[in-house]
Amino acid sequence: MFKLAGKVGLLLLAGISTAWAQAQSLDSADVRKEYRPWVTYTSLRFETLFKDGSSVFAEYGTMLEFKGLEKISQDQYYALNENYSSFLWLGYEHAFTEHWYAGASGRINFVPQGDGSFFNRFNISHRGHIGKLFFYKEVAFEYLSYAVKPYKQEEGRFSPSIGLGRQIKINNRPLYIGVNYRAFVNFDFKNDKSSVYDKRKIDRTKLKGEISYGFLPHWYLAVYYLRDTEYYCACGEDPAYKVNRITEGVGFTLTYLLFKENSDKYTTDLPVR
Repeated sequence: MFKLAGKVGLLLLAGISTAWAQAQSLDSADVRKEYRPWVTYTSLRFETLFKDGSSVFAEYGTMLEFKGLEKISQDQYYALNENYSSFLWLGYEHAFTEHWYAGASGRINFVPQGDGSFFNRFNISHRGHIGKLFFYKEVAFEYLSYAVKPYKQEEGRFSPSIGLGRQIKINNRPLYIGVNYRAFVNFDFKNDKSSVYDKRKIDRTKLKGEISYGFLPHWYLAVYYLRDTEYYCACGEDPAYKVNRITEGVGFTLTYLLFKENSDKYTTDLPVR
C-alpha cells in the first residue's frame, strides 16, 4: 500500500511540476504579472479528533483589506470562488487506515454585498513519511455555486496537492513546520468551448509555508505565508495577452481541540485549501 501511495504521490508531483512549467514557460511578451495588495487571513477553528484519527471541524475565517467583488468583462476574468470577506466552513474527514483519509465539507463565502459562493468539497488523501518528514498527498473535487448574477452560477474545480513537513518538540509541546503546494483546474459543467477556463491549463495555484505550535493542551496557533496566483487571459485585447495575478498574504489560525486525550494525533491543517 505504501509503495502504491508513493507512486501516486510521485505522479501528483510530476503532474503539478509539469503544469507549473507550462504555466511559466510562456513567452514573456505574452504574460503580464499583476501584484495585488497584501492581505491578512485570520480564522478560528474548532476540531474534534476521534481515536481512529477521524475528525469533525468547524472554522470561521476572514480576509482583511478586501474591497469587494470586481466586475468581470468579456475580455478578462478571474475566478469568483476565492473572493470573500469572511467564510464559514464545516466538514468531516474519515480515517480508513493510518494513512488513508477521505472527507466531505461545505463552505459558505460571504462578501460585503451579501452575495457570495458555496462550496461542496470532497477529498481523498494519503499521509505517509519520507524519513523524518511528513509526506502529504491529496486530490480534491469542489462543486461551486454562486449567488452573484448574471455571472456563472455553477462550476467545478479539481485540485491535486502535495506537502512536506516536520514536527518536533519545543518545551515538550509540538511544533510543526511545513510547506504545501496546490494547483486548481476550473471547469464549467456545460460543454461550452468558449469558456474562459479553456484559455489556461491551470486556473490557480497556491503555495503555503506554515509554522504551527501547540502552546496549550487544547490550543494550537498557526502562522503562515500564502502566495495565491490566478491565471487568466485577456483574449479580447489586441494583441491578446495572459495575466498572472498574484496575491501574497500572511495568515493566522487559532485551533481549539475539544478533546485533549486524542491531541497526540493532531498534526495541523496541512493542505492549503
